[in-house]
Amino acid sequence: MGFKSSIRSRIIINFGAIVIATVVVLEVLFVAFVQNYYYGGVEQILKDRVNISAEFLNRYFTYSSVEEKAKFLFENNISSYDNKFLVQILNKEKIVVMDSNGLSEFSVLETDDINDAFNNKITIYESYSEMTGERMLSASRPLLKYNQIDGVIRYTVSMEKVDREVKNYILGGLALGATVIIFFMLLALIISKSIVNPIMKLNVVAKSMAEGNFDQKAKKIYDDEIGQLTETMNYMAEEILKTDKIKKDFISSISHELRTPLTSIKGWSETLMMEESVSQNEALGMGLGIISGEADRLKDMVEELLDFSRLESSRMKVVKRKINPKHVLEQVYRQLQPRAAHITLSCNKIGKDTMIMGDENRLRQVFINLLANAIKFTPAGGSVQIEAEGQDEQIIIRFIDTGLGISKEDLPNVTQKFYKGNQTMAGSGLGLSIVDEILKLHDAKFYIDSKLGEGTTVTVIIPAVTE
Repeated sequence: MGFKSSIRSRIIINFGAIVIATVVVLEVLFVAFVQNYYYGGVEQILKDRVNISAEFLNRYFTYSSVEEKAKFLFENNISSYDNKFLVQILNKEKIVVMDSNGLSEFSVLETDDINDAFNNKITIYESYSEMTGERMLSASRPLLKYNQIDGVIRYTVSMEKVDREVKNYILGGLALGATVIIFFMLLALIISKSIVNPIMKLNVVAKSMAEGNFDQKAKKIYDDEIGQLTETMNYMAEEILKTDKIKKDFISSISHELRTPLTSIKGWSETLMMEESVSQNEALGMGLGIISGEADRLKDMVEELLDFSRLESSRMKVVKRKINPKHVLEQVYRQLQPRAAHITLSCNKIGKDTMIMGDENRLRQVFINLLANAIKFTPAGGSVQIEAEGQDEQIIIRFIDTGLGISKEDLPNVTQKFYKGNQTMAGSGLGLSIVDEILKLHDAKFYIDSKLGEGTTVTVIIPAVTE
């Protein structure tokens, strides 16, 4: 499962998106507040100072010239607070008459704030110092003589310290925001783990149950919805185990019970067929032959059920000894040759006489099942070929037929218990599942390759005996 599709990723992404969006909005508001507070404050102070100075000079020195006002202001009225500003006095020709540094520049200044002051308006003008590159803010107010504009008083302040202070606050806010995001992302990770880890453990148990291991139980961690799901899974496993035990007991019991009457039916049908009267009554002989044949078929099905019951309860035992599987295969070939009168049946043994450790009877059962299936599903005129290739480390046995084949949909399921691709065909659907289990007990591998309408190849690979 990819990261994007997991519950943990969705929790982290969604939680993180909310936290980041909230932090970004708060950061924007904080930056706006800091800038408005500091820059707005400086602009207001700048306007207040220039207004106070202009009002003072215009009220008490209304008949004095600009030069006289400048001389009085800079000699008597510059406070320590005003020392933070550069104060300039300009005449009506916009020439600097004097500034707070005691200099008379006699230079012409034509900036927006000065031009607006001559129009009796106050504005904030932003500029940069040619010497230091500092950002400067300026504001100007007119100076009156006989109620006529005779000059301008101008206040200028450096924004270097304010800019540095605002920058520090913004960087601090960003650092705090990043810390908050990291903290909440770690918190989201912890929360997601507390949710996802129990689910992952449940998933492991569920997969184990899907493979048939219902003895494994899920551990309840929290008393919540996941804990309730854990209890439900464990209860389900217990109920399945109970049902499965009832099924196994039933199959084992009914299989044993069926063997006795089937043996009697088979024995008496064969005994009656030996009677002289039967040879004179064709219909009676045919009926007894059918009874005998069906008894054999039922007997095979009962044996399969018994084997299935043993496998399910782990009671099937294999007695391994050193054997040559080619000899077992030859016996099976000759045993089933009479059934293959309608097809071409061949057996090719090549390579080495590889010896294996195995149970001869159980392997014979496997070979009979595979060969009988190949013959059964191959129509008249077809062929079934057995190949046994002995190698140093293993022996490879193939059953190749030109029969009906298996569809792609049915092929993955043919080894499942009681599975029958065609429900109209005779049989219990246990044969290949029993074959699979017996081969697993021999550490052997089992493959089926088939195409519908073209035939089937079954490959059995059994490891050689280890000296």
